[in-house]
Parts: sequence; structure tokens; C-alpha cells
Amino acid sequence: MIAVTELTRVLGDGKRAKTILDGISFVAPPGMITGLLGPNGAGKTTTMRVLSTLLRPTSGTVSIAGYDVVAQAHEVRSSIGLVTEEPGLYDRLTAREQLSFTGRACGMSASAVGPRIDELGHLLGCSRELDKRCGELSKGNRQKVALLRALVHDPPVLLLDEPTANLDVVATAAIHDLLTTLDVAAGKTVLLSSHSLDEVDRLAQRVVGLVAGRVVVDGTREEIAATDPTGSFRDAFVSLLGQATLAAGEVEAEAEGADPVATARRSKRGR
Repeated sequence: MIAVTELTRVLGDGKRAKTILDGISFVAPPGMITGLLGPNGAGKTTTMRVLSTLLRPTSGTVSIAGYDVVAQAHEVRSSIGLVTEEPGLYDRLTAREQLSFTGRACGMSASAVGPRIDELGHLLGCSRELDKRCGELSKGNRQKVALLRALVHDPPVLLLDEPTANLDVVATAAIHDLLTTLDVAAGKTVLLSSHSLDEVDRLAQRVVGLVAGRVVVDGTREEIAATDPTGSFRDAFVSLLGQATLAAGEVEAEAEGADPVATARRSKRGR
């Protein structure tokens, strides 16, 4: 389970201080995929970095699998699998060596890690790539290896930060297929950050929407859909996010003395 309470993250200080996350709260329950959705600049990646202990919160609390991300950072790192847009693989290692290294570092035995790698390679359809050096792999296959690395030690929590960004349709479909086969029924918690409504609509059961560092939508797809006369999740989400984006632009314009319409348009472009 992931529990975020009044999380704030400020970059810089003094006149240069910028609030990236402004007191956000949400829960990603076990046994389902929760989508973290919003335009560029909404704070999705910063949220994921705090959750994965790469950034410390300015204030607020975050609990991952029952561990506090500040006081129990080591336990949090052992409980998560993290995938980012940039895989960060060692080019001179083969995919199998990379996965074996990660599995052993996370406490797996040598006898257990080998069969686990073969199992995951088969699930993602990249068994033939496992013994190639990571530097020789295509972008799509590198991202597949990054996902396998997050899964190899079977962590209870997965943090996926735009894992299919810039991938072709075949690689994207393969990753989506694997995510839909995850044993979430056994209690695995998955937080999927994306700016693709189609991706979240397909994979997530619960959705958190961010605009300008604030939570503006939070609920199951059914709960969100019920807020729109059409009963459509997509229409409801777009409407709610659009209203919040416009409101955020007006607040920014008032603070800066700028034209509110122009500022709102910039916000929609993710600036």
C-alpha cells in the first residue's frame, strides 16, 4: 500500500523557491493499479522520486508497504520496484547479468534468480535478448529489461514512471500485456505515472489526477465517470482536469499580474 499525506516538495529557497508539490494526499491500495495522471509539469515525476526515496519531502509523510520514506528509506527501497523513462542499465552487462545482479542484491539466492529471470523473459517475450549486452539492445528492449529488473525480486510495490514513453506500439503493447497479468489479486500495489489518458484508461482501476502540484481528481474509474452526465470516465476526467487547469492558470495570473487566459493556455501546454 502507498499512503501519501499532505506531501509538499519545494525546490530552491528564498525568491527562487518553487513549490512543485503543494500538500498532495492520496492512497494507492494493494491489489490494483492506480494511475497518476496529469499534464507535463504537474508534479508526477517529483512524486515518484519522493516515493522511491530519491528526493526527500519538504513536509508531509509518505508510507510505502508500511515504511516511512524518510525514517525507513532502506526498507522502502527493498520493498519497491522502480521503472523510469530512462532505463539506466549497464551497457557492458548482458540483460541476464543485470537482472541477476539486481536479484542477488535484493537477497535472492543464485538458485532462485536464474529461473525467475527465465520466467519473466518468457512473459515479456524477450527471452532471446537476455544474453545480449544491454548496450546492444533497442530502446524498447532496454525498457523491457528495466521492467524485468523492477520485477525480478517480486516486490510488493511497483512504481512505474511513464514506462512506455517514446516506445513503439509493439513494445508498448508488450509492457501493457505484462502489467495486466501481474498478480495484483495477491496484494501487489502498482502506481503508474503517465500523461496518456488511453494508457491509464486501459490499465488502472483507480486514478489520481494532478494539476500544478495539487490533487484535483481522486477515485475509482466508476466514481469519476459518475461525475459526468454521459457516464464516461474519459469525458469526466478531461472535464475535471480542464477545469482545474484553467483555475490554476487564473491563480498564477493573479499572482503575477498576467493575462489569465494566456496563462491558462500555457498551463494546458504543460509549461
